[in-house]
Amino acid sequence: MELRFCEPVSVDGDRLVELCVKMGETRAEEMIALSVDNLWRGMETLRAAYEAHQWKDVIEQSGGMSKIAENLGLTLFARVARDVAACADRSDGPALSASICRLHRIADSSINSVWELCDISV
Repeated sequence: MELRFCEPVSVDGDRLVELCVKMGETRAEEMIALSVDNLWRGMETLRAAYEAHQWKDVIEQSGGMSKIAENLGLTLFARVARDVAACADRSDGPALSASICRLHRIADSSINSVWELCDISV
C-alpha cells in the first residue's frame, strides 16, 4: 500500500490577467516565465539549505519564494512557503520536514498550473 497526497492547488487567474494588463502581454509572459524559473531554482536551494541545516537560509529562501508565488497568484504556495519559514524560525524539525514536503508537492502542481494557463514552454 502506498500513501499518496493530493494537494488541490489553484492559480488566481485574475492576478495573471492583471499582470498582463499592467505590463503588456509579452512583458508579463516573460516575467511569469522568469518567476516560475526562480521558484523551481528556489526549491532546489531550499532543499540544499534544509539538508545542510542552514535554518537562516531556509527562512530567507522560503520567504522570497512566498513573495514570488503571491505575485503570481499562487496563494497556497505562498502560504505554505511562509509556514516553512515559521517552522525553521521556531527550529521545529518535524513540522519543518512536513512543511517542506508539502511545499514540494504544491510547487509541482502550482508551477504546472501556471505553465498550462500561460502556455509557457520550458
